Amino acid sequence: MSPEVIRNLGWDLMSGSANAAVLGILVLGARWLLRRHLSPDWRLILSGLVLVRLVWPWEIPSPVSLFNFTAPLLPPINSGSFPVDGWRWCLAAWAAGVVVRFAWVIADWRQLQQRIVRSRPAQSGLAALWNEAIQGESEFLRRVPILQSSEVSGPCLAGLIQPCLLVPPDLSEQFSKKEIRLIFLHEMAHLRRRDLWLNVLLEAVRTVHWFNPVVGWVLRRWREDREEACDVHALSADRGVSKVLYGQVLLKCLESAAGLKADRVGVAWQGDPSSAPPSLVHRIQAIARFRSGRRTWVVGACTLTAVALLGLTDQEPLPPRRVWLLKKESILGLLPPLPGFPTV
Repeated sequence: MSPEVIRNLGWDLMSGSANAAVLGILVLGARWLLRRHLSPDWRLILSGLVLVRLVWPWEIPSPVSLFNFTAPLLPPINSGSFPVDGWRWCLAAWAAGVVVRFAWVIADWRQLQQRIVRSRPAQSGLAALWNEAIQGESEFLRRVPILQSSEVSGPCLAGLIQPCLLVPPDLSEQFSKKEIRLIFLHEMAHLRRRDLWLNVLLEAVRTVHWFNPVVGWVLRRWREDREEACDVHALSADRGVSKVLYGQVLLKCLESAAGLKADRVGVAWQGDPSSAPPSLVHRIQAIARFRSGRRTWVVGACTLTAVALLGLTDQEPLPPRRVWLLKKESILGLLPPLPGFPTV
């Protein structure tokens, strides 16, 4: 590649990831301040702005842009601030990290596929409970098989083209029929939301921006919000669902939360194992606060609009009137000589 292409590629990757990190900090702060006033779906949309910023192709200068305040705090650098050899080494290190993380994901995917191959069809009782939970749903959900595997410690969705639900052989012994129905309602919400495909998107972003810790934190919060959103769906599916019973089901999963590490290639019932049990405790607190029919669209829409205006716009160029605030030497260097006047 030519030196110009290397500079532009390295600069686009670094600046795009840095802008997304600044927006990610803003999103995490907004989530923390409004954590009890935003539904999980609104928090997911806010986190999605960080992904949008990573691929945002337009430059929209705005006086309210967040980067008007952060730009003076950073050194004035651009793609030409570093030598080409420096960019080559940086891109080589980035590519090596991408390869390592991609190989990590592929290894997890192959391990999960082997577990699917070694699994066997679930008992007729579990299949009947699944059919009862998806009654009235689309044909896509009806084709999802229930498989038993001794290599999983909790329910786990896997597969993209032909998804399946893996469950441990002793699921019927650990949980009652009512509790299993709640688990199936939760997993059905994942399927309806196409969370398996979204999981691929999240992992692809994490692989490309493996060096950015803020992007990793935002994506981890995304996974936690995804589980809370499915909890809300399960609790809203039937008025007879007990919040206490649902919380008890989650508490039972604390013992097996570190079992299957399928968050990169699958969707496990207990959520992201790297953040358990704190994430499960947070989910239980959210379940205790759950109220059917609660609306948070006003707070969510206002917060989304404000964060988008701050984070999806760019630094405003220096207005001409501010030139006169510069030193005399700078003015003489910026303005062309006027006709009829002697130059200094």
